[in-house]
Amino acid sequence: MGPYTWDDFLDLPEDDRRELLDGWLVETEMPTFEHEAVVAFFVFHLFGWARQHGGRVVASGYKVKVGPRRGVMPDVQYYRPGRTPPSQALVEGAPDIGIEVVSSSSGRYDRVTKLNYYCAIGLPEYWLVDPAEQSVHRFLLHDGRYAVTVLDGNVTFAPESLPGLSIPLDELWAQLAEPSKIETSPESTDSTPTDEAQ
Repeated sequence: MGPYTWDDFLDLPEDDRRELLDGWLVETEMPTFEHEAVVAFFVFHLFGWARQHGGRVVASGYKVKVGPRRGVMPDVQYYRPGRTPPSQALVEGAPDIGIEVVSSSSGRYDRVTKLNYYCAIGLPEYWLVDPAEQSVHRFLLHDGRYAVTVLDGNVTFAPESLPGLSIPLDELWAQLAEPSKIETSPESTDSTPTDEAQ
């Protein structure tokens, strides 16, 4: 089957995470715990800021049209006050900020393909979060091209485009570095049945 169109992309079930790449529906990696933790972290801080300053924050799943045979679903989107995106998908223009979280298999797709897509639709600001490198690449659109600033390690991300927003990246990296804690009761440490001596 295929090639596919934007309308085919829209008709996919809500739980179908494929994106439309040049007429083909491309599987995206199943989100890991770490991926979703990063998404939740940025949604938390953006939503808190938006409650005071206005705007709308949308998490994974909201579709953005790039062209007749291209469509994506950024991990996080922000829309400034006064903008009311359509309920089903954004068919014209771009969010004001788009965020993607890099996974082990999506690096080139997020860094090259989606970067070009977002530039083509005029996305003013693109944040690319790489948990493995503990970095945020911030791309700002200027005269049709992106300029990038890289934030590495335990710094506070305070973009001037959102005055008053302060995102403590050290907290994010520390959270991701915590080992999984599974409590085991003493009774469950030995699952081998034993017989009592008579």
